[in-house]
Amino acid sequence: MVASFLTLVASGIGFATRTAAGGPWEREFNLGGGEFGAILGAGFLGFGLMIFFGGILVEKFGYKKLLTIAFLLHLVSAGMLFAANPLFAGWQETDPENATSNVFSVLFWSAFVFSICQGLYEAVINPLIAQLYPENKTHYLNILHAGWPAGMILGGIFAACFIGENAWITELPWQYGLASFSIVVIAYGVMALPEKFPETVGETAGSFATVFSCFASIPFLVLIVLHGLIGYMELGVDSWMTKLMENLLPNSIIILVYTSFLMFVLRFFAGPIVHRVNPIGLLLGSSIISCLGLIWLGSPIQSVAMIFVAATFYSFGKAFLWPTMLGVAGERYPQSGSVAMGALGAVGMICVGQIAGPRIGAQQGYELSQHLEETAPETYARYEGSEPTSSWGYEYTPLDAAKLNAANGIEVDAGAVETVAIEEAKLIPEEEKPALIANAATDVPAVQASYLFGGRRALTLTAYIPGMMAIGFLGLLIYFRSIGGYKVLRFDEELGKAVPIEGHGHGESESDVV
Repeated sequence: MVASFLTLVASGIGFATRTAAGGPWEREFNLGGGEFGAILGAGFLGFGLMIFFGGILVEKFGYKKLLTIAFLLHLVSAGMLFAANPLFAGWQETDPENATSNVFSVLFWSAFVFSICQGLYEAVINPLIAQLYPENKTHYLNILHAGWPAGMILGGIFAACFIGENAWITELPWQYGLASFSIVVIAYGVMALPEKFPETVGETAGSFATVFSCFASIPFLVLIVLHGLIGYMELGVDSWMTKLMENLLPNSIIILVYTSFLMFVLRFFAGPIVHRVNPIGLLLGSSIISCLGLIWLGSPIQSVAMIFVAATFYSFGKAFLWPTMLGVAGERYPQSGSVAMGALGAVGMICVGQIAGPRIGAQQGYELSQHLEETAPETYARYEGSEPTSSWGYEYTPLDAAKLNAANGIEVDAGAVETVAIEEAKLIPEEEKPALIANAATDVPAVQASYLFGGRRALTLTAYIPGMMAIGFLGLLIYFRSIGGYKVLRFDEELGKAVPIEGHGHGESESDVV
């Protein structure tokens, strides 16, 4: 249990530090928002693919072999981060036109390898914990997945202290921050690899085909679709939270740390809640709260205190969604072992990597450019990029990444605007700097206001996702009531099928909604 918890801590640290790396990557490599979103997406794509196929491999080869592979690949991912800067320096000398695209590929594949490790971990630890605690699966899966926000808290605090121009203590080379997860990787490797693991459901069921029976259930197929929406909302928003809150908070990483802390507490102490509440009712209520929370976060809030109040409300909505869904899969489809949980996680992560990350980035970039062009056309003309883009139905010309990053790094104090960030920006052509400096007093506030507007609009547009989830969970709630209530099942090896656990349910009776 402890080692499984630490795998998610390592993943959370890597996730939090990577979301804070946008600024340093823009300054050093001239990466734009679309490229940053693609790297964030790569951090989920391998996860989604591997968590499903990893679930099948777990049932075939057991827990330990896959955990060992993940341990080694995680260290490879960290090594690729340290190679990025030397490789970029070499490409600037030998192939300057392609240096940025080449280093983007290094960062992209490092994130992809990292996500493969995450997928292998999830494929192992979810069914493992469900197997260790068969009558308290939802409770212990919530405790297990408290490791994810715990890692984001540690990674977020580390990022706030040492990554980016606004670092609280001092700015360290970004690769040290992003590779900090490897410390926890080594810790759980030393702890877990010498241990003996139990046999999987596939190894004990006698028939390997048994683990795929969940796909013959229509409610399970509905759960798959709903988990894809959960992934879009929860991890898609978390991926962009620090970027979307820039210029709104002194250091935008603190909003991610704060929401992660709330999620950690709620998940770690979820036992009394999940035992007294029907899990489908809990998922329905969480979806409604998440929808309202995103609308609130996307509203024109000016007070920092109110931002944290809105973030608190949103956190109460999203905290239980992911682990409770895995708990439902474990409780209703115990015969499917890691395959059922892997299928949910795969769809969730693929949705984040291939849809949520790029789409939210496109929404933010489009709304930013449109707002600036409408409110300050002369500023837009100076900050406009050279190439138009088309992404997820949004056609626009994004702002130049180097100019946008320089403007976002300037503090506007009572109308006074320092231009040092523009003067020292290496990736802004020298012939364009005089015009940017001369107009900084009007340009910088306009750019920052449009950036904030774009971020808020992206959050508001994402609110329809939990709204769709609420409709789906309401349908499942009606379905379970029609068949006599939500019942926890166990796999009977003699009968070769799942049967109810007598006297074990959520709430006061099997048919309770809440």
